[in-house]
Amino acid sequence: MQIKQKGFTLIELIIVIAIIALLAAATFVAVNPAKRIGDANNAQRWADISAIADAWQTYTADNSGTTATTVTNGVTYSITSSTPPSGAAVNVCQGNTGNPTTTSAFVSLVALRTSGYIGQIPSDPTYVVGDGRNTGYYFYTDSTGAVKVGSCETYNTQNVEVVR
Repeated sequence: MQIKQKGFTLIELIIVIAIIALLAAATFVAVNPAKRIGDANNAQRWADISAIADAWQTYTADNSGTTATTVTNGVTYSITSSTPPSGAAVNVCQGNTGNPTTTSAFVSLVALRTSGYIGQIPSDPTYVVGDGRNTGYYFYTDSTGAVKVGSCETYNTQNVEVVR
């Protein structure tokens, strides 16, 4: 009489574990969490800079061309969420180049918040805030009055800026 053993052989278990590992690896590659996080951060940047640019434009239109704060055309400013630090130099990327340059040109957009044009001055989702006031976003106006707002940080070298 032959006794039947119940259970799996070692080879069968190894094969099942290998198949599960391959499926898990394929799923992880397909989902690509780093890309999803990067895309989500860029989406937040787009929303933030669009809100800033729209608030600036609406404030200026509502106040007969008077801007929320004094800015010089042709100067790239680091946007701060409160009173700009005096004399402090920080790295601010310069428009499309994305290359940081040291500047002490800050612009506070607090008037947009206190006047109700924007709920709060947003900060870049991954920006490391040094003094608690720099937001990781920049602001630029040219001689025609066009406003450019952008993010110094991006995912996958995608340029994140709006012009109004």
